[in-house]
Amino acid sequence: MASYFKPPDLKLFNTMSMQKEPFNTIVPGKVTMFVCGPTVQSYLHVGHARTYNFYDIVARYLSHLGYEVNFLMNVTDIDDKITQTAREEGTEPMRLAERYTKAFLEDMESLKIYTVTKYERVSNYVQETISEVASLIRSGHAYVVDGMVYFDTSKFPDFGKLSHQTPSQLSLVPLELSLKKKHLLDFAVWRSVELVQGRWDSPWGRGSPGWHIQDTAVTMTNFGAQYDIHGGAYDLIYPHHEAEIAQVESLTGVKPSVKYWVHTSLVNTTGSKMSKSAGNALTLREVLKEYGPDTLRLYLLSYHYRQDMEFEEKGLKQMHGVYTRMKADANTIEERRATKARRRDSGKVLAPFYACLNDDFDTPGAIAFIRKLLEDGATEKDQNQVELYYEALRITSNILGVNIFGRFR
Repeated sequence: MASYFKPPDLKLFNTMSMQKEPFNTIVPGKVTMFVCGPTVQSYLHVGHARTYNFYDIVARYLSHLGYEVNFLMNVTDIDDKITQTAREEGTEPMRLAERYTKAFLEDMESLKIYTVTKYERVSNYVQETISEVASLIRSGHAYVVDGMVYFDTSKFPDFGKLSHQTPSQLSLVPLELSLKKKHLLDFAVWRSVELVQGRWDSPWGRGSPGWHIQDTAVTMTNFGAQYDIHGGAYDLIYPHHEAEIAQVESLTGVKPSVKYWVHTSLVNTTGSKMSKSAGNALTLREVLKEYGPDTLRLYLLSYHYRQDMEFEEKGLKQMHGVYTRMKADANTIEERRATKARRRDSGKVLAPFYACLNDDFDTPGAIAFIRKLLEDGATEKDQNQVELYYEALRITSNILGVNIFGRFR
């Protein structure tokens, strides 16, 4: 789009500043957004669905506002979890990853997530990773120890700025414990391993890229040194997103590497984070088979994205009842439309809906507005007004990805 693009009144909460900020992109009229995708060692669960559903809404709304959205998501198909699961199942890691990558893409389609521009498998970026690791070593930001390459966090004074913690605070929860590291907070960008399957030759020996550098290779190859939005669940802030910042800004010297850091909160069951390792994960496939994508999308969006939610089947059943009533009202409005009704601008009617989304994506408020609009439209006598409600509801349906009138995407 041209440089005269007028930014909307959208404000977005930035984890880096811990406040809502006016949304202005690096290139007027264009949005570059990266969201951390899954590690493909099992089926998606509802916690994944919440995160990906939210960023789908972000992309849908920004597209509606006139932005050209380039939405990139990685697929982590190199990981110890994949290797471990493959061992347990008696198969090869890359074959397991291929199976669950296919399942992941099927699940995203089933949840009606159509906005992702590209899914990129990190296994296709190993050579880019090796080049980046070599650059970090040359610049003194990384060092080699017995085939392992670690990022030297002492060379990056801003480490901890996204999680708003000092190195001393972070050192209380050190990761990747090793006697070979220079500092507690240093993290691996290249790992030496004994396994052959899924490992590559490098100047430092046979091994595989560290988790954090995989995403950096994907984003830098596709977006360069800087882009607009980085998304993911808030449990990725440390160490994953802190490491990504350190890597990219050390490689490029450009700050900030990301303009807006946007994080979704977690889905809990019985007070604990939903995860496969905790044994409390409900797969997306199970839920969709029982309730369908529209009910689930509404249920997930009934919580603000920065609010932890307790997943309860009772709440999902209640939302299914709400969705059924919404469909009934929508059907009434559709039946009462007049073919010769005068078309009217729905902008004024939609003002409260836009106000909700512009306020850091207040989807609970947006859903409440849609329900009121449906109730009013179902009892409206003026056919021109009914047409107005219908057009307004078409727009809201498409933005939220919830089917209340036929097949909208």
